[in-house]
Amino acid sequence: MKIGLMVFLANDRENNSQRSYETIRAIAQQAETDGFDSIWLADHLFYRYPGEPTRGIWECWTILAALAEATQRVEIGTLVLCNFFPQPGDPGENGCDRRRGERWALILGVGAGWNEPEYQAFGLPFDHRVSRFKEALQILGPLLREGHVDFTGQYYQARNCDIRATRPREAGPPLMVEAKVRACSS
Repeated sequence: MKIGLMVFLANDRENNSQRSYETIRAIAQQAETDGFDSIWLADHLFYRYPGEPTRGIWECWTILAALAEATQRVEIGTLVLCNFFPQPGDPGENGCDRRRGERWALILGVGAGWNEPEYQAFGLPFDHRVSRFKEALQILGPLLREGHVDFTGQYYQARNCDIRATRPREAGPPLMVEAKVRACSS
């Protein structure tokens, strides 16, 4: 069994103050010292809840790369990338999957997204998220495993796409798929 720690990147809930990178780095380094196997970072644009001020958040990929440099042993994962914010193939091109000593730096967590205010703010469709996510995985999976994809779907297309960056792991980084199920009445 492996144990991971979620490192919060969002503004403080009490006073909406921005967390400093120094604080985030210190938490990640302490998690490594304490023996955690992995640290996880959220991919959001902001948090907005009714009756509360909008809270900002550090950009996931930037902090992920910085923490890969600031730590030596822990794996670092995205919990989780929403397939709407980058294009479906973008994570496949990311250069964060590198061997650091005895560890690989990246576990790629992806999901369909849940925070509707983010979609609304940027004019992104919130409908058919499962179908869109299924197509996104049909692009991302082959790009990560084989370095190539040729796909045309209802929502996305990736025609004759290749990853040109060196892929340190032949099969790409581990891919973790998140799914939230909501109960519904008929």
